Amino acid sequence: MSKTKIINFLVALKHEALPIIDYFGLNLNDKKHRNIYSNVEQNVFLIISGIGIENAKKAVIKLKKLNNNKDDIWINIGIAGHKTLKVGSIYEVKKVISSNNENTFFTNSFYNKVPTSTVCCVNKEEKKYNNKYLYDMESYGFLEALDSPTIKENIFMFKIVSDNLQFKPKSYKNFSVSFISKHIRKINTILDKYRNKPPESFYDISLILNIIKNKYHVTFYNKKKLEKILTKIFIIKSQKEIKNDVLVSKSLNGLIKKYESYLTKYILKI
Repeated sequence: MSKTKIINFLVALKHEALPIIDYFGLNLNDKKHRNIYSNVEQNVFLIISGIGIENAKKAVIKLKKLNNNKDDIWINIGIAGHKTLKVGSIYEVKKVISSNNENTFFTNSFYNKVPTSTVCCVNKEEKKYNNKYLYDMESYGFLEALDSPTIKENIFMFKIVSDNLQFKPKSYKNFSVSFISKHIRKINTILDKYRNKPPESFYDISLILNIIKNKYHVTFYNKKKLEKILTKIFIIKSQKEIKNDVLVSKSLNGLIKKYESYLTKYILKI
């Protein structure tokens, strides 16, 4: 039986939260947590962090006190600036760097039919955009707080371009409400694909690995490689299909190459 996974949203500002609150029918969680909204029946939670890396980190920690399951899905939605990208366009962020920190963080590695980008997280409003990056002020803190306890494939980030060198909205509040409302259905469709998967489709990798080990000699290196590949294959194929692939395979190397080729077709970065 499948179980709907909890979704934890983090946004920086109230006007970024409003379309999500409306779409999912969220209510203020309780008087003690005035920045947390929820729809417990739908397993959807949202926290408003405030602007900045440290505020984002504190918000993740706070929400984790309510929901601390390794299977939870975490998603950051917000607006971001760019040098040339079209205002109002949406990007899924796969990589986050910081202007002041050396570490690099990554979200899930699946292709979800949304253009992808890298975010450079800054401590103050960026004036000189580098054409390579979107710019925001909370993504680094969000991912840093989730780096150890959360499965990377359960982390999502979407940014909507709010301004570039040619345009700035007269009201960021009105812009956020309008364009997050425009894209929230698309985002939810993507999340549904992952949150409603049966748990065994995500995490019963050990069963498949044992079948492979019974058939082939598996080195430590290949074991780690297979774990990485199977994490992604389980999103695309059922456990029954994967088991059959293993049973009919002629060699371990052939099985690995088959899945690497399969994932490449889905533009999944291994």
